[in-house]
Amino acid sequence: MMKADRVMRAYRGGALYCCFLALSLLLSSCTGGSGNRERGSAAKDTTLVIAMLGDADFLNPVIGASVTSSNISGLIYPSLLQSEFDTTTGLLNFLALEKQLRPSIGGKKPEAALAKTWKMSADHKSITYILRADAFWDDGKPIVSGDFSFTYRLYGNPLIASPRQQYLAELIGADKGSVDFDRAIETPDDTTLIFRFFKPVPEHLALFHTSLTPIPAHLWKGIKPEDLRSSPLNQKPVGAGPYRLQSWGKQQELVLASNRRSNLPKPGNIALINWRIVPDYTVRLAQLQTNAVDIVENIKPEDFPSLVKANPEIEIKSVGLRVYDYVGWSNIDQAVYHKTGKTVPHPLFGSPEVRRALTMAVDREAIIDGYLKEYGTLCNTDISPSLKWAYNRSITPHSYDPAAAVSLLGKQGWKPGPDGILQKNGRKFSFVLYTNSGNARRNYASVIIQQNLKAIGIDCRLDVQESNVFFENLQNRKLDAWMAGWSIGLEIDPLDVWGSDLKKSTFNFVGYRNPRIDEICELAKGKMVQTDARPYWLEYQDIIHRDQPVTFLYWIRETQGFSKRIGGEQLNISGTFYNIDDWTLTPSATHAP
Repeated sequence: MMKADRVMRAYRGGALYCCFLALSLLLSSCTGGSGNRERGSAAKDTTLVIAMLGDADFLNPVIGASVTSSNISGLIYPSLLQSEFDTTTGLLNFLALEKQLRPSIGGKKPEAALAKTWKMSADHKSITYILRADAFWDDGKPIVSGDFSFTYRLYGNPLIASPRQQYLAELIGADKGSVDFDRAIETPDDTTLIFRFFKPVPEHLALFHTSLTPIPAHLWKGIKPEDLRSSPLNQKPVGAGPYRLQSWGKQQELVLASNRRSNLPKPGNIALINWRIVPDYTVRLAQLQTNAVDIVENIKPEDFPSLVKANPEIEIKSVGLRVYDYVGWSNIDQAVYHKTGKTVPHPLFGSPEVRRALTMAVDREAIIDGYLKEYGTLCNTDISPSLKWAYNRSITPHSYDPAAAVSLLGKQGWKPGPDGILQKNGRKFSFVLYTNSGNARRNYASVIIQQNLKAIGIDCRLDVQESNVFFENLQNRKLDAWMAGWSIGLEIDPLDVWGSDLKKSTFNFVGYRNPRIDEICELAKGKMVQTDARPYWLEYQDIIHRDQPVTFLYWIRETQGFSKRIGGEQLNISGTFYNIDDWTLTPSATHAP
């Protein structure tokens, strides 16, 4: 699904990683077009080709939701701050040109940041940024504080329904239902940007929530909010980052060119980056083997030996743990919700006990052993073991126990019918499990899940949808059960996924509602010292593990196939393309293709 915004995601060096659905949810469709063209040595020397499962949805940070969109937008648009992740603690650091939240771990130079510095008020109710004056949009107009003020109004506009509305939850007026932008964001001059909150906000969270990516106000101010998603400007973004859009053939390829105007931090080293859309995994793998492409993500561990043997110029790299797969169970009756706006329990999945039973019925270890092997580990909740300061190590995973699952379902009134299928009040426990096309891992897992559920008397039918259709259905809450994934954020802020306000929590596809989760999130975010929130996050994980709003399957150590002609890559938990603008390509004269 969208690699969903929990893709999140990580704009280049920015504080955002927001929540985006995992890679399998990326939009995809047909093959063809230029995807099969051979490259001459001259082109290879200047063009990096990345084979992707699916296309971007929007190249607009206000509405873009897929990981592909995030990766590409992060190279096009500017960032207020840069960020780095401390693997020893699991804490995220924020950096401006002249200031940083914590001592830098790797001596990172925040040259891409728009902010020179910031100052948090003594009462923690406002944060003031001083912006650099030497940053310009690609059309030559200066990037000013007004661009942020304008863009934040778009993020908060309910007509636009940005997936990042929850980032505005502390701004003045949000507690009364609607942000008062005239008071909440001030721009005394072009280089001063002030955010004001209705309550004290810890500095790390203030930095995180106020660093949403801007778009150029002078180009977008004439677009009505209701027309923003359909605006032609979405197809020709004007940014300021190390790359600019050169061409976009939908469902075929998207080409970025090094932006010679950029000083944020500089033009990209590689002249052209071709994001080629290749929905079929075997085709992607074959193109990597024959040097038709340089990078393929999510290589099956079982394919490592043959891939490297077929082409010694390929190496496998891995990063994690940030991505997990899950089975989503609609906690509420979607039909009733769409018709009346009311939330009533789903007739199959509305009970936490039933959802726990479903988790116990799935042999998650078998999926890991059969597909991911050492690159997968059981997932208990959406707080990754990589976030060491907050991770709850005391949770005992729900074990594979079909007998216990049957017993628990029996206590909920689900008994075997004449045909062996469980039924309750005349309704069979029968449903369709949807997933998106082109993801071999999910296809493998869904078959095992289907077999596991059949063994306890549940009729689970499988349906694979084109990724763009699947994502749209998921976003519109039209599915009752599905398999998808998330790339989690490196700051813990889960209300966009589990918040009870389903209009604001746009990624709460299952309709999970628990007032204590809402309360815990607010209490945790109220701690001025981030690590002081640990007790709340431990409780949060206990509740999520108990309620099982979804069946958490496994954390994935993502495995990527890289051509050895690429130099300077630094893969880490922030993403495969973390420093892609610094990459180089070895010339073909000295490195045979």
